[in-house]
Amino acid sequence: MDARDANSSPLLIGDSSDLPSNSVREARREGVSSAWPQRLASHTAKEKLYAYLSAHPAGAHAHELVAVLSNGVGSDPELGSRVIDGILKNDPNFVFDAHSGLWSLNGNARLRVALDEAHFVVVDLETAASRPAAGAIIEIGAYRMHGRRMLDAFQSLIKPRMPIPRFVTRLTSITNEMVATAPPIEDVLPRFRSFLGDAVLVAHNAQFDHAFLDFEFRRLFGIGLLNPVLCTLRMSRRLLPSIRRRRLDFLAEHFGLSTAGRHRGLGDARMAAELLSIFLEIAEQMGVNRLDRLLDQHSRGICGRRIEPHIPPETIARMPDGPGVYLMRNQQGDLLYVGKAAHLKDRLRAYFTNDVHRKGKTAELVNHVWQIETRLTRSALEAALLEAQLIRELKPPYNRMLKSAAPAWFVRIDLNDQFPRLQAARNLTSRVGVLQLGPFIGRRSIENSLRTLSKILGLRQCASRLEPHPDFSPCIYGQIGQCAAPCNLTVSQEAYGRQIMRAIGFLRGHSAPLLAQLVRARERAAAAMRFEEARRHHQNLRLLTTLAHRTERLSRVVTENNLVIVLGDQSSPASDAHHTAGQIDGRFGDCFPIAYVVLSGRLALIRELDSTQAASEIARFIVENFERYRMSAVARADLGPMAIVARWLKECSPSDGTIIRIYGPAFDPSCLVSLIPRR
Repeated sequence: MDARDANSSPLLIGDSSDLPSNSVREARREGVSSAWPQRLASHTAKEKLYAYLSAHPAGAHAHELVAVLSNGVGSDPELGSRVIDGILKNDPNFVFDAHSGLWSLNGNARLRVALDEAHFVVVDLETAASRPAAGAIIEIGAYRMHGRRMLDAFQSLIKPRMPIPRFVTRLTSITNEMVATAPPIEDVLPRFRSFLGDAVLVAHNAQFDHAFLDFEFRRLFGIGLLNPVLCTLRMSRRLLPSIRRRRLDFLAEHFGLSTAGRHRGLGDARMAAELLSIFLEIAEQMGVNRLDRLLDQHSRGICGRRIEPHIPPETIARMPDGPGVYLMRNQQGDLLYVGKAAHLKDRLRAYFTNDVHRKGKTAELVNHVWQIETRLTRSALEAALLEAQLIRELKPPYNRMLKSAAPAWFVRIDLNDQFPRLQAARNLTSRVGVLQLGPFIGRRSIENSLRTLSKILGLRQCASRLEPHPDFSPCIYGQIGQCAAPCNLTVSQEAYGRQIMRAIGFLRGHSAPLLAQLVRARERAAAAMRFEEARRHHQNLRLLTTLAHRTERLSRVVTENNLVIVLGDQSSPASDAHHTAGQIDGRFGDCFPIAYVVLSGRLALIRELDSTQAASEIARFIVENFERYRMSAVARADLGPMAIVARWLKECSPSDGTIIRIYGPAFDPSCLVSLIPRR
């Protein structure tokens, strides 16, 4: 199966229009995610440095290597150089270039050649499985290159240990009969290893091809594939950022290359080799004229930039560990970015390391950060609320460019509509009469589930407000029976309303009746040998079962959340404690849990739970305001905190705090008194 065109992988983010089906793409992702070239197991200091320099063949400065070893070794600017010199000076595996000030691996000397003198082998595999397995490769096609010149080729069909699936045959035209007399992988791979030698391995979506080759190398030779790797898909993102579609044939057509032999090993390898020749020329024009520098840039991720931190590692080491908010500022003290974290030190440490996942905008932010201020909070919930408040008040420029978390989605049902529909919405609304459930993470999943639920219950999916008329022609869903067609009065408002209530019940957690109905329909169709219909029922059952599991933890309408959240203990720092650029303000003092009162989904009160009198005041507030919040409309200013609280409720664990449900205006303060720590 030819999967190097899959533009979505754990390291590569691409245009969804180029992707294969969901099931195939997920299988491929699972199959290759663990087989990409991995760094050596790191235990000793030398092993850590060796692993790091293996991924950075152009070398690294001593202060960068110190950051790899520890969170900080002191404030002496020369100490890092002395430490690294003492560790590596007499080891022949490492070499220091006094002119550039860079340490590198001695074995990487062969990579310090001009691109025109470098040796590459561009490979393409066809496989009978979506993940690495013994005997899964059915064809290897490869071209050897010296610089930009293509030399000789390698091609062989391989007899697999499994039958070739029909969809692979349709894609590649390779049949079981064609490979019946082909040599097995045990005979072909030694010849390919000789052909490869110590050249750089190149492929389009190299993660896929490398995973299969590395698996077979380990199985047959006892050691994995150690050659440096280049990916023409990743190179296209770096060198051609304006091009959206990056499948191999699209890139070939973009440059006017022939696409003959598509989805066969040698044909795809030829296209990838021609693309590599073009990319090498572009890289040279950009000033990257040596192989080690090209590999180093390639390993630095999508942004292709080395992070140049201005915050010393020892400063990060002194950052607090607890939950809170961090404010990043430039050299002049201007605010750049506000973020939150459950563990501040871990989050900030992650910013200031070179990582292949680093995006360009994040690297740009880090390169401009000279000061970091932290504000500790008693809980992750308080940190999220404080972050939203600071962003709203201070409007940091990078908060508009960077997203700290996946967006939350809510199911919205407008009961003011004569014939409501199920919608997925990013934000809550303050309109009266709109039912809102959630939050859910992942737009595609929730939209697919709602579409399936609507088809099963006959609910409309059209976005416009209906003006029903008997002569109106229904859409395709109405014509094929997947919509009750309220647009032409085929169904009454009362009957349609009953189906809407079934949908609401399902989304509130009462999913068993509808799921049982689907199971019975699937079994009846299978017994009658209507297998396509049974398969359709099975797919619908799978989607709705997933949705039902996601609604189990939060089966309430957002505006029906009435509860008290109690977070924090006496070991937490005070909420006004802060830390700026390594100077710690020690005003921690004694502190108490914080009670967050949520009425009708809205954050109504935040109160420190420091005494029995505080518990009584909280109980009195609930009694006096329960009905008022239930009857009053949601204000626009309430929407942000409502979404934050709803998301926290979805993601919290039992150890994060205590949640006390409120079932009416009467509230017993004793349940709060028991949570007050004794002094």
